[in-house]
Amino acid sequence: MSKAKPKNAPANPGPHSLTPKGARTRQSLLQAARRVFGEHGYSGASVSQISRECGLGQGTFYQYFRNKDQVFREVVDAALSDFWSQANALALEGLAPHDALRRVLLLLLSHCRDYAPIHRVLNEFDIIETVTISYYDSIAWFFRDFHRRAVNLGQFRSLDPNVVAYSMLGLAIFEQRAWEGLGPEHSLEEMAELCTSFLERGISGPKEWQAPAEWAQPSPAPVQESPLPWEQSDSPGKGTKIAIFQAAEQVLGEVGYAGAGISDITRRAGVAQGTFYVHFKSKQDLMNGVVRFLSYQLRRELRRATDRHQDRRDKEVQGMLSFFHFLGQHSLIYRIVSESEAIVPQAAEYYYNKLAGGYAASLAASAKNGEIRDLPLEIMVPALMGIHHMIGLRWLVWSAASHPDIPKQLIDDAVTLVVFGLSRRS
Repeated sequence: MSKAKPKNAPANPGPHSLTPKGARTRQSLLQAARRVFGEHGYSGASVSQISRECGLGQGTFYQYFRNKDQVFREVVDAALSDFWSQANALALEGLAPHDALRRVLLLLLSHCRDYAPIHRVLNEFDIIETVTISYYDSIAWFFRDFHRRAVNLGQFRSLDPNVVAYSMLGLAIFEQRAWEGLGPEHSLEEMAELCTSFLERGISGPKEWQAPAEWAQPSPAPVQESPLPWEQSDSPGKGTKIAIFQAAEQVLGEVGYAGAGISDITRRAGVAQGTFYVHFKSKQDLMNGVVRFLSYQLRRELRRATDRHQDRRDKEVQGMLSFFHFLGQHSLIYRIVSESEAIVPQAAEYYYNKLAGGYAASLAASAKNGEIRDLPLEIMVPALMGIHHMIGLRWLVWSAASHPDIPKQLIDDAVTLVVFGLSRRS
């Protein structure tokens, strides 16, 4: 993941063999590393940046850590240790289901707020196999166990514990993002109460609705030659530009921003390198365009899958299935969007806020006619997006299968969770 330390660098001692002064220096380096990784991402961070951040030379860094890889792992381990120390201190015995769920959500929301920059870095593909999966699975273990206990007590629906745990993780992570125009901010206490209500009862409102017999059997989206109403003004371009976007999606997704060369992209696109500069000022400009192109493609597929349905609950089911289908074909999108948060922040903001804006408009109209519950949009939109996002990560992006797919039963449980919630009450 990172270069080894220089041959002449001194061996670094373990944290338990340090003097008090050495322990303080080591802790300062860890805190500086957390800030640098949060700002620049894993691939964009360097030992020199970390050293400068706390006013030390690189030689001092190598007295305590072998390389960037080790210090990043220790930053992540510290976050995990913090979570588990608080989780183990939770007193849940004897609480009503609502209060217990609210308490564990408050813990998770607080953790995701405190470590939001690190969670963004964990999506970079360079570190997923060795760090990210084990980090999230450790946290998910707590929520799997919590859900199983509630099911055994007859308090929650018997859904797949992994689906529930990763849905809760996605919800909490996305609730901590900065969203444009959704609504007022909430305190952690208020957010925990509203998210508890969302998870208990789902989104389905009082209006009568005939649920589909098969959640995971969507009909194909109709062939539509004419553009959707918003497409013409939002189109990322045509012809050569789109060919470059498609090539860049593959190259950026496979080797990351730092490893992607303009010549590699133009060669894969089948165009001359000079043609690149007709359309883009730089590789950074291209990344901004690629993220917008992926946003456009995803929103188009979601709209074409959902527009033929009337009830918002049917739209939600079809939207989830369409999203998972799209992600199965474009799994590299996660790396590209995640890297853009450090390299071209406005591109990532555009990607998420465009999705959220359309989502919010549709949900607001459906809440008025009783198709869905009247929950605050600033809670409901991030919750739904986060659930889709994390389930996609867990079963499609992180999968080692050559053609990853989400098993039907897991999709059934994910849709049931979103539409009807965890509570067994009717």
